[in-house]
Amino acid sequence: MNVLKSIREKAGYTQSDLANKTGLSLRTIQRLEASNKVPKGFSLNALAKEFEMEPSSLQALYQQVKQSQDSEITTIRIINLSILSFLGIPFGNLIFPFLIWQRNRELELVNTVGRRIVNFQILFSLSLSLLLILSPFTISRWFPGIPVMLLVFALAYAFNILIVIRTGLKIQRQNLDFLQLSFRLI
Repeated sequence: MNVLKSIREKAGYTQSDLANKTGLSLRTIQRLEASNKVPKGFSLNALAKEFEMEPSSLQALYQQVKQSQDSEITTIRIINLSILSFLGIPFGNLIFPFLIWQRNRELELVNTVGRRIVNFQILFSLSLSLLLILSPFTISRWFPGIPVMLLVFALAYAFNILIVIRTGLKIQRQNLDFLQLSFRLI
């Protein structure tokens, strides 16, 4: 949630209106909304005065939103890490992330990002199943004597572990724009 944008829209102001009423530049309003960081000094006081709030109340609102976002990002991390359960439990990469996502869907960020993670794992599992069905008939002709099923499993597991690591790194940087697939099952 963008704190300043929400307060501004609730008051019925455009960014230009708010800039004119507070004496702040339009660029400052745009920057504060884009970064969603707590305004400081003159900006904080001018915004608090315009919205008839104490500066400390406005800061507390920003802090509350930050804590909520941190909590949601922690849940997204747990969803991502729960995928690794497939290493010991068949279809654990579907079951545990789905259950965690399902329990926390009311949180907007968790719902959006968790849905993408679970959707990717469903597509991964369907693709792996299809590969396992077709591999004995196709790959074994070119590589006789090699345990094809085991090779497909090992490569697929390694790929999925790399996806979990990559996703985890993006979550760490709070870049939640990952696993954007055009095909969705949920």
